[in-house]
Amino acid sequence: MLERRPFPNPQALRVFLCVVQEGSVGRAALSLGMTQPGVSQHLRTLEAQLGHALFHRQGRRLVLTKTGQDLLPEARRAVQALEEFMKAAQAIERLERGRVELGAATTMAVYVLPRYLTEFKRLHPEIRITLESGSSERLAQRLVQGEIELAVVEAVEHLEGFERKLFYEDELVVIVPPEHPWAKREEIEPERLAEVPLIVREPRAMTYRVLGSAFEQAGLEINPIFYTDNHEVTKRLVLEGAGVGIVSSVVVRPNVKVGNLRVLRIKGMELRRLFWLIYPTEAGNPAADALREMLAS
Repeated sequence: MLERRPFPNPQALRVFLCVVQEGSVGRAALSLGMTQPGVSQHLRTLEAQLGHALFHRQGRRLVLTKTGQDLLPEARRAVQALEEFMKAAQAIERLERGRVELGAATTMAVYVLPRYLTEFKRLHPEIRITLESGSSERLAQRLVQGEIELAVVEAVEHLEGFERKLFYEDELVVIVPPEHPWAKREEIEPERLAEVPLIVREPRAMTYRVLGSAFEQAGLEINPIFYTDNHEVTKRLVLEGAGVGIVSSVVVRPNVKVGNLRVLRIKGMELRRLFWLIYPTEAGNPAADALREMLAS
């Protein structure tokens, strides 16, 4: 079995190539900004690692041995690969190259994060971003497993090895079309919601959990006629006159601005939704760190 030998020092390979190019230790030392003994030491160390001489003298010049000739193209490729490696590392550090995997609760992914990501892309056009939306529980699990690097999620407790910062505070509101009898009101009593066809997210959604918990604490029940799997469907049903909806306030802002939906708060109920930015305590990706700083600012 052949003896496993250590890899050569990259600087020794550079010295070897420079001596080949310059033809002497003295000229190579000047070119590299080194002392002649330093250049000679690198060559001796490299030859000792290889177990073969790389040069022999012809007069005042150093000439490659057969071994040196055979290894010369490999040395060039190795040094070029190392130079490419360092260029890539420096580009990553300067945010001229890289990628980030970001996960976000659906509400944040659809209605809040796009403006942040658009600005980040304007500042760092070469960074590739993958945005994955889904439930907070699933995304927290993927974060712990290292499958995503940052997450904007709701109702996630402290995760060992991760930090969290409040990212966005939202609330649940009632929405009705402009012609609805409640349209001119600012709030509605919770018991009145039992009198109308109610449209809410499905029970597994965090929206429904927040709503259900608030109603339970008030000693009331909610009896929806429609369950939907996203806020846009809820809004569309309300716009078509199918009933009264309950959604996150951020979801309905564009509709309020154009005037095709009205917003009411539920009297006496605090229906806050807190979304947290969660990220590893130990940094490791400059692109992810830069995006985290933007989201946390």
